Amino acid sequence: MVIFWILFSIVILSWILLTHTLTVRDYAVKKGYESTKVWLIGLIPIYGLKYFIKKPNLKDTSESTLKYAWAPNVLIARAFGTLLITTLALLVIIPLAVIVYLSFNSNFLISLLVVFFLILALVVHQGLVVDFAEKKGYSGLVPILIGLVPIYGFIHYLKLPARRNIQKDAFRKTFKPSNVFSRILINGEIILLSIIVIVPVIYMVGMALSNIGSGIPNTIWPENPNIESFKFLFNETNFGNWYKNTIIIAMINMLIGTLLVTGAAYVYARFSFKGKKSSLLSLLVLQSFPTFMGLIAMFVLFNTFGLTGRPWALSILYIGGAIPGNLWLIKGFLGQIPKDLDESANIDGANKLQIFVRIILPLSLPIITFVAVNLFMAPWMDYMLPGYLLNVPATGTKPEDIPQQWTLAVGLFDFINNPQNANYSAFAAGAIIVGLPITILYMVFQKYLIEGITAGATKG
Repeated sequence: MVIFWILFSIVILSWILLTHTLTVRDYAVKKGYESTKVWLIGLIPIYGLKYFIKKPNLKDTSESTLKYAWAPNVLIARAFGTLLITTLALLVIIPLAVIVYLSFNSNFLISLLVVFFLILALVVHQGLVVDFAEKKGYSGLVPILIGLVPIYGFIHYLKLPARRNIQKDAFRKTFKPSNVFSRILINGEIILLSIIVIVPVIYMVGMALSNIGSGIPNTIWPENPNIESFKFLFNETNFGNWYKNTIIIAMINMLIGTLLVTGAAYVYARFSFKGKKSSLLSLLVLQSFPTFMGLIAMFVLFNTFGLTGRPWALSILYIGGAIPGNLWLIKGFLGQIPKDLDESANIDGANKLQIFVRIILPLSLPIITFVAVNLFMAPWMDYMLPGYLLNVPATGTKPEDIPQQWTLAVGLFDFINNPQNANYSAFAAGAIIVGLPITILYMVFQKYLIEGITAGATKG
């Protein structure tokens, strides 16, 4: 309770002081005073305002304009703005203070903070060296590498002759406080985000290289790394079947789904027919309903047609669920392709199918690649549908054969959900094996994915 009142008092005092400072600055600027001194004097309660009231006007400003600086409506608006700024600053400062406090009680956090500040200092140093070298006419990979050598980088380029005309204050501008501070903020944010992303990955790799049947490791890296979890995964589980089932579903989704969606989008983008607008809106409405709302209906239908427990049958649901959103996406992209190309090809004797295959498909490669990758990725991380529809023995199989029907998401989740089969190391190993091809896939098709995202939503 005491801590709460202390924080509350700090917020109130900071709020009042910031509001007073901004009011003083507003009044001083109207009188013609705009130096750093204005901010410093404004931090002194009451005195700051009296100080500038007594100062003579440097501008031809009327008395009513000066008094407007503390008009009731202006003060209320300024008070609300400063309250918002103070609250947001507190939300940032408190977690940082907690991290610093905990770091003194944790060797790992101390090490992490030390590494963070060392990397930040090195990156800021390198950026300043590269900036100074470019001003003297030196660019490329060499300044980047030399900038990694502390202090020497500046000495090296300070002694080298300038290759271009350089102002006398270029070196001073490089070390300008605002320039250095902005680099610290930008690079600090980038490094912090990198640590937030990299540390969990290292922890996952360390978990995979440890040999823990149950429980979660308390250290980020094991004392005796080994590959026992990978051996267990391939030799004592149905991991191979899970991978095969997932690949089959993904390939069916990608090939058939992309063909169906692209063909339907071509029809909607290029042809006019009765019910076109209403059917498009109906598809858009269907897309708004979450999948789990139809789980019971899906199970009844699958059970009626004998499709429960059959992995490939999930492609029906994945493809059907992907049609509405992707159809609108591809249709928007195809709407940007001039219809004159279709008409010219038609005059040359090409039919609709030839126009679609030889003209539309090559020009639509970015958006088709984007849709194909998304359809391929659908079964890899989905647990709800396969976990519900594949936990029933298929026709002609026994209950003990159910684990062979699972996909990767269902099988790996069993390692952390089922107390009898708990194995966090195997789960981490499987996650790494699944994550590597996904990462490579996104890296290979990164160009097309970005083009598809930006191009498909510009025109409906």
